[in-house]
Amino acid sequence: MSLGLCLALAVGCSPSTPTPQKTDEKATPEQPAKAAAGEGLPALPDPIATVNEVAIPLAQFKDIYDLKVKKYTDRGREIPPSADRRYRKSITERLVYNEILRQEAKARGIEVDAAKLAERETQQKQGIKDWDKHLQRRGETEQSLRDMYIAEILEQQFLEKDGKLAVTDAEVDEEYEKIKPNYKSEGERIHASHILIPIGPQDQPTPTGEKPPEPSQEDKDKWRKEAVAKADELYKKATAPGADFAQLAKENSVGPSADKGGDLGIFTKDRMVEEFSVAAFKLKPGEISKPVETKFGIHIIKILAKYPPGDLPKEALADQIKERLSQRKLHQGRRELKDALLAKYTVKNTMEELLGPDPRGPKRPPVVNPAEMPAGHPPVDLKAKTAGPAAEAKAEPEGGDGD
Repeated sequence: MSLGLCLALAVGCSPSTPTPQKTDEKATPEQPAKAAAGEGLPALPDPIATVNEVAIPLAQFKDIYDLKVKKYTDRGREIPPSADRRYRKSITERLVYNEILRQEAKARGIEVDAAKLAERETQQKQGIKDWDKHLQRRGETEQSLRDMYIAEILEQQFLEKDGKLAVTDAEVDEEYEKIKPNYKSEGERIHASHILIPIGPQDQPTPTGEKPPEPSQEDKDKWRKEAVAKADELYKKATAPGADFAQLAKENSVGPSADKGGDLGIFTKDRMVEEFSVAAFKLKPGEISKPVETKFGIHIIKILAKYPPGDLPKEALADQIKERLSQRKLHQGRRELKDALLAKYTVKNTMEELLGPDPRGPKRPPVVNPAEMPAGHPPVDLKAKTAGPAAEAKAEPEGGDGD
């Protein structure tokens, strides 16, 4: 604008009259450059923050930030200022807290559990065919994701060492009384595990998305013979002295229960196909069935426990209750731990200081349906409006940002 004003003044003071442009020629004014990431926002500081005088360099921030911006540019879009501001703030806060956890771990003499980290990384990659594309879609690097896992594991290690995740017998008793009515049944129930061997290849679509051709009877006979042979071999291994049924299931079974050692949970007779239920409900706890064929394949079934009609006893739900309470304590403990650590460490967040308050103001509260409000609640004015452009909610590219 200043340059334009100076030019306008210079032209106005010139003694000569500028030559008008011919009407048959197209004007070619210089096109303004597209808004780059950060236009309208302050320059990125270096360092972005310090934790107890330890600097977090801009380069570490940009490893993640540049990938977030790239998700927009790859779609031919400019990153909206609101999204840019949000990324700057959230990435900086993440890196600050990671540094706090690193310093706290060093002060406590705690190292991240390498086995848990390796297990977590393996779990995250399961079922993802193109890992590099997955990282690109999330706007993360291999290291930034690993740092997130390390932070979560360190939090859990701190809480475990402080005794914050321990579940007492009294807590289990109290939770059992709350959920006991949900597990009442008029029929007998069993807790079982199985090893499932499929008959033939799994029905996978062809590369063109078409259903595989119907196999010949000769192929079906061959596949069944192979499955029976494998089931017989696994049955001998499962019934051998000292056999680990759960490990055999993890290594040889298919289906969602395989990762849980074949555990199918507790169920009534009508929850399973007839051939499976007939064989399973004849067994006593600890017994293993000979191979049983159903439409799903060939099963080797192990009975873990049997329960009569009525309420499930506490011991049947104890492990489930402990896991539920432990997770509840973990979520609560993480919030409390973060608040305590942020208060304990001296943080100078340069990025946040430069950004200042969000010019959009506070977020608009959710719309409340008066019919859903509890009795005695003050009336809600649905006509009241809160300032703030609703269009900003659509600023993100399709697929989300993965933060």
